Amino acid sequence: MKFSVIGTSTAAITFLQEVSGSPEHELVTGAIAGPLAEAVISRQLPVRMAGSSEDAILDHDVETVIVAVADLEEILRVARAATQGGKNVVLFFPADCSPAFSFELHLILDESPYAIIPVTGRAQLQQLDFKEPQLSLNGIDVQQISLEVLASRSDKKNFRQKILQGLDVLAASGCHYSQVTALESLAPDGQLLSLLITLNSQSSAEQSEPPATLLLQPIAGPAPQESFLKVQSRSASPTELRVSESTPLLPRIVWLCSHREQGSAWMETFSETLVLAEAVDKSLKRRRTVDVYFDSGTERGVFKSQMTAIGCGVLTFMMFGMVGYLVIAQLTDLPDWVLHVGRILWIAPLVLFLIAQTLLPLARDRSTSK
Repeated sequence: MKFSVIGTSTAAITFLQEVSGSPEHELVTGAIAGPLAEAVISRQLPVRMAGSSEDAILDHDVETVIVAVADLEEILRVARAATQGGKNVVLFFPADCSPAFSFELHLILDESPYAIIPVTGRAQLQQLDFKEPQLSLNGIDVQQISLEVLASRSDKKNFRQKILQGLDVLAASGCHYSQVTALESLAPDGQLLSLLITLNSQSSAEQSEPPATLLLQPIAGPAPQESFLKVQSRSASPTELRVSESTPLLPRIVWLCSHREQGSAWMETFSETLVLAEAVDKSLKRRRTVDVYFDSGTERGVFKSQMTAIGCGVLTFMMFGMVGYLVIAQLTDLPDWVLHVGRILWIAPLVLFLIAQTLLPLARDRSTSK
């Protein structure tokens, strides 16, 4: 498979090295700048520089586009252009992305037969089957899941990225958590000592999930590139699963590019992780446990929400429009044709709104099979 790369983030440099070192795959061209360009040059990776991102996307030899851009709107633009150009997309996302961002990616994915693959924290799990987004914990009576991560204190964006990666590693257990509690430990000078994130299920949930904890500790120097996910069993010693930044990513990407339906499952897990990260921010701000409600973000749900809002506006217009029409008709001596036109303009929004309801069957539900 032949790749091109677009962006400035060094998050993609390990994958680029993996592609360059593979005898079966090739890094053809790139539209890169900033730290990523410096990293590519310093490592002497063979890549032909493109004049623009469009040139890197439209290159006839390229099958998959690697996107490592910091700007969210630019990511969406490049992803849309790449899929429309018949390319798969491998996405190294920035730390400030939100569930709304993943929903926009969902829409682009639904409109294209090509894959969009977000590179998330669970890809660093060495024991994770490269074909599946979740660990196989069959036969393990899980009591608790925990992960401890060291992050560089000097890089706030990197610390945020570590939170996203850690949450995604915990979510790779297959548990669906509905409560998030985040607690900060601060030094007297206000410096962060540690961040403890606890994931739980609600007491009223149909299926109770084992609690999971993520402990992040800032350190002065560079952070280590590996950690361990600990799965505590009720009847045996803890199972340690290695989480390493050196875990091969290329075989997973190549397989997902040829199995788009499985790529959709990875996109769903990406959205769930972003919802959990958003809940962490709310918990820190409110200083309490936050309930998490996973919304599938389907076109059907968005359609219903929009129609509800528009319906309220139509009802308000009908009420005030009727009062205004009666007042004008009573106080003025207008021709009959003007009054008839006024009635049509008054009733037209309601008719259009009712006709729009027939479009509901066309709205797609991502939970159904395609």
